[in-house]
Amino acid sequence: MLSVLICSRTFAGTRRLAAVAARHGIDHAVRTAGTGDDALAMQAQRPAEVAILDAAVALSYGAAFLTRVRRTWPRTAAIVVGVTAPQTAAEAVTLGARGVFGSGADADELVSALTCSMLANWPRPGVPAQRRAAPTFGAAPTERELEVLRGMSEGHSNAEIGRLLFLSEDTVKTHARHLYRKLGARDRAHAVAAGFRIGLLS
Repeated sequence: MLSVLICSRTFAGTRRLAAVAARHGIDHAVRTAGTGDDALAMQAQRPAEVAILDAAVALSYGAAFLTRVRRTWPRTAAIVVGVTAPQTAAEAVTLGARGVFGSGADADELVSALTCSMLANWPRPGVPAQRRAAPTFGAAPTERELEVLRGMSEGHSNAEIGRLLFLSEDTVKTHARHLYRKLGARDRAHAVAAGFRIGLLS
């Protein structure tokens, strides 16, 4: 059975992420750890397909923790949450994180939606990999809309995406609305999940 490992330095953080996972219907697949050592021990026993890691845990060992996860369990997708500084996000990605998010309710929902999408598309042992579903939108997203979508997948706010792309926040919101319509998405989390599902994000 596919599994998700959640590791946070605080019980409240672990419980919050687990609760969001439950709302998305994947609580049965969740295992939790309170320290990096516990997470590594659980991985050694049974590698998870997705590991959601508190930034304080993932980066507390310097390069060693994420590097070990990447090298020892290359099929595990590591997602780091609770990142507050751009340089920390860049460090996590360099060390092997598949996704980096800030903190708060919006980030939790986005992480859980992304995790659901990843698990839904994960190849099962003995089951032939299926071709990705074709996009269902009528018009393809523009390159600028894809840049906005990538910014969303990295956990950036509209204002942050605007600064990165040298756009006003209102312009980013306009691109986001067009993107939602093309993807048939109702919000950021839904758009990012759709982006991974149909191959716009990887």
